[in-house]
Amino acid sequence: MRHNKHMRFLHSTARFIAALAIVFLPLAANAQISIITGSWSSHSAVASAAAALTSSAVVQALPMPVLFGVAPSDLTPNFGDPRDGGRTHEGEDIMAVKGTPIVSPTAGVVLRTEVGDSEGNAVYVAAPGGYTYVFMHLDHFGEGVVAGTQLQPGSLIGYVGDTGDAAGGPAHLHFEVHDTSDTPIDPMPFLTAEFTPAQKIQFLTTILGETSDPTALSQFLVSNFRGYFLADESSGIALPAQITAALSTSSANSAASTASVTSGDLAMGAKGDGVVALQQFLIAKASGPAGVALAGAGATGNLGSMTEAALIEYQKAAGIAASGTYDAATQKLVDAGAGASIVATTLRPAATSSAAISSSATNTASASAAQNTLSLTRDLERGMTGSDVLALQVFLNTHGFTVAASGDGSLGHETDYFGPATTAAVAKYQAAHAIAPAVGYVGPLTRASLATAA
Repeated sequence: MRHNKHMRFLHSTARFIAALAIVFLPLAANAQISIITGSWSSHSAVASAAAALTSSAVVQALPMPVLFGVAPSDLTPNFGDPRDGGRTHEGEDIMAVKGTPIVSPTAGVVLRTEVGDSEGNAVYVAAPGGYTYVFMHLDHFGEGVVAGTQLQPGSLIGYVGDTGDAAGGPAHLHFEVHDTSDTPIDPMPFLTAEFTPAQKIQFLTTILGETSDPTALSQFLVSNFRGYFLADESSGIALPAQITAALSTSSANSAASTASVTSGDLAMGAKGDGVVALQQFLIAKASGPAGVALAGAGATGNLGSMTEAALIEYQKAAGIAASGTYDAATQKLVDAGAGASIVATTLRPAATSSAAISSSATNTASASAAQNTLSLTRDLERGMTGSDVLALQVFLNTHGFTVAASGDGSLGHETDYFGPATTAAVAKYQAAHAIAPAVGYVGPLTRASLATAA
């Protein structure tokens, strides 16, 4: 995504404190920027909090700021990825369900909130050790979050969205870490921890007490993360009353969904978002070498031998029949402790590999002998299948835009399914060729670029 060039300040404790007085006050004329109000009503309080943060140690292991649905193992490194105009990506894009709460991973102080064409709704936070955290593309700001707000671990920042130049693409949190010289550095080495389930529920309880419509937020969260709350409940964690009520009203629908799953609903050759969810779960569990291997390949959306092996490994570790299919017994276990239920997908024939490319592929795609160009006769997007998808994966892998490092989608093992891994690879290609928005959809602009690529 495109992002505006940010201010460079906070070089030392003195500059950090001075910035609060010198930088914020002139911004009052800008209606799009929130100025120091609320919890910081005096300059002495500002100076005290700033000095305390600057003198404390940098937090090396940051808990995931997206409260539900994302673990560190779900992340795909994208800091430094090429962007139009010769720029590089200055943060980590964390894909998540739109509307999911985002919380502060550490103590902090809100420096400012902004609404920009590029960053969308953004919050800048002074963090321990003189670092700065930036949260972009928020759907909306957290209730009461303004410049000067003092934050504790778990304090609400806002909600996952697609504002700014993320509009039209997948919802996500663009998260930046700036060092003491205000230079963006790779967030991935820091995003290695998670809040405990009990902490998350504690934070959520506070959020529900602050939001203007706790019932609507509870219903949204239960509809997307019902499994998380059931697991917490079974572990003896007291849930907020609004979540308990939402679970009660959704139980009938959930039971019907569970009853509809039969053995073989997700087996070798299945494709789609259901497979993506299963793969993300297995990667998060990583109960052995097969799970670790799947983590290296990522969630491609195609259930091949690597996913089957990881599923068997998980089933053995859980003490259920190691069938290698996502059957009713496995779904019951996953729903009890995985988070959002995995949605079953219709079985499809086994994915076509790159070794099976034949002349029939010319109906929808053709490539030069040297694979320097690719001609497509239709637009492509996530969820589609076909020989042209396979040809697209081959082109991307052979031009430095890797679909997968190993397993399905990797070089020599391309498939005919357009899943999230292909979407990410296309987005990288688009960013490198100044095609906006770089969201992974292969439309007329991208097709024209592929047809003339050098």
